[in-house]
Amino acid sequence: MKNVVAAKKVYRLLEDFFQPEKYDDMAANGLLADNTAYFEKIYTATFSSKEVLQKLKEKQAHNCLLFTHHPGAQHEETEPPIYFSQEEKEFMKASGISHFNLHLPLDQINPYSPSISLAKTIGAVPYGQFFEEGGAVMGLICFGDFETARELQNRTSHAVKHRCKLYPYGGDLLMDGKIAIIAGGAEGTEIYPYLAEAGVGLLLTGVGTPKADWFAPSHEAAKACHINILSAGHYSTEKFALISMCRFFEHRGMDAEFIEETPLLTDL
Repeated sequence: MKNVVAAKKVYRLLEDFFQPEKYDDMAANGLLADNTAYFEKIYTATFSSKEVLQKLKEKQAHNCLLFTHHPGAQHEETEPPIYFSQEEKEFMKASGISHFNLHLPLDQINPYSPSISLAKTIGAVPYGQFFEEGGAVMGLICFGDFETARELQNRTSHAVKHRCKLYPYGGDLLMDGKIAIIAGGAEGTEIYPYLAEAGVGLLLTGVGTPKADWFAPSHEAAKACHINILSAGHYSTEKFALISMCRFFEHRGMDAEFIEETPLLTDL
């Protein structure tokens, strides 16, 4: 027999743990679609995409929650986000699929956050925090048993199962195995003088392409401070958080499953 749980109970658990009201977030947070009074299963996904809904169709999912980190789909960094169409919303309503999104509240350093989850995946040990956006502190200073930027690039590529791009603006040696992690992406040239002062020679992040207007200034700042940038993709650096979120739900007596997506690698 399936473990059925009241939808309102799940919403309350998420709101109490992540406290979305604390953050100044441009993205939509909380309950985005309320289509059933109870859940037979929770599905987690990084983005809210047509690909995710297609996989839910194939699984014949119904009376379930779709928990996401982004209210829209993956998209080119030079293009606006894409949200569920009216037809897709109607499919979700007919199937009893509710939608709950947490952006900055999930980014905030916590046991399930993207940066913490990525650090755990590559064997990095966090010992410091930095970089705040909208009230959420999401950056980590870590150490690990990697010796060089190339070694970390290979380890990260193995973890995300695709190539990663290294912008070698600093030396290859990672002094004391120290790195910084901001999963997803981070806008702000002030990051790089801070890392240089902290003796950190590499930032591992998601979006790295200089074609993204909001990230292009970071390349000049990183060059000036001799900080390597290792780009592993927006989706791929955040997906481990959504894998971890299955544990959040399972610890609270619910059945949960992560929905994998195809990474958009033009953001490297």
